[in-house]
Amino acid sequence: MGHWGVKSYENDDAGDALDAGFAQAHGQAYEELMDDDNPLSPEQVQAKLANEATLRATIEAFENEFGSNTAEWDESARLAYAGIVVRHAELQVPLSRAVRDQAREFLKNEDIDWEEATMRRLRRDKELRLLEEAKTLDDA
Repeated sequence: MGHWGVKSYENDDAGDALDAGFAQAHGQAYEELMDDDNPLSPEQVQAKLANEATLRATIEAFENEFGSNTAEWDESARLAYAGIVVRHAELQVPLSRAVRDQAREFLKNEDIDWEEATMRRLRRDKELRLLEEAKTLDDA
């Protein structure tokens, strides 16, 4: 799995699932916004379109790739799942408690060797706080 940053969603598996989920939820509108001629960055496109439907579609795309049995996922898959949830929490999408709690558990037990270990540890702590404070569907 390729990592390009210290955020949990900055890896190939999370990125692929996010792209598939946004495409599934928003179809042609997403494709048009992701066009190279559009001045919005991919992060800005996600911010514009993120909602409960993109979260569901992203998790579905992820599970189509890795299966739905989390006990069978390796550490990289667990991090990617957490990243999907963290990205939606950053974008103020309400989470189900089960999804939020699963992501928190994966982050708490993360055991991946990072080149920038201190930066990742600080980012992981931030992500855990973000999930703790995230709006849940029960609160929305």
